[in-house]
Amino acid sequence: MKNKKGQSLIEVIFSMGVVILVLVGVVMLVVVTAKAKRLSSERQKAIELSQLLIEDRINSFKDNDSMLNFWNSASSLDNTTVTNNDRDGFPGFVYDVKYVDCSSNSCKIVFIIKWENFTQTLSVERIFSRTGL
Repeated sequence: MKNKKGQSLIEVIFSMGVVILVLVGVVMLVVVTAKAKRLSSERQKAIELSQLLIEDRINSFKDNDSMLNFWNSASSLDNTTVTNNDRDGFPGFVYDVKYVDCSSNSCKIVFIIKWENFTQTLSVERIFSRTGL
């Protein structure tokens, strides 16, 4: 029997294939994790924007003149949508404010936040009552 020293070409190719397979798996894991982190961050920004929009609406209702004007015209706002995209600190985010089921006593307002070329959407509903917020 001969004494074989070193590695054969097949062993080298096989070991390189295993190393490449492991590296491709690690790279794919990093890419998927980075995308999930980015989407989570953008969704958090959309939630913050919806909270700011609700707070703005509540603050505008605290002004008696503004509140009276709103409730006097609430029924005419039913099924209307207001679109805006110039909110400071939220570039790339567009929001719609939709008034649904408005009457002289209550109004459901739906805030629809869109981002990433309108492929991602967050919808938040809030019911405003004339007797209290």
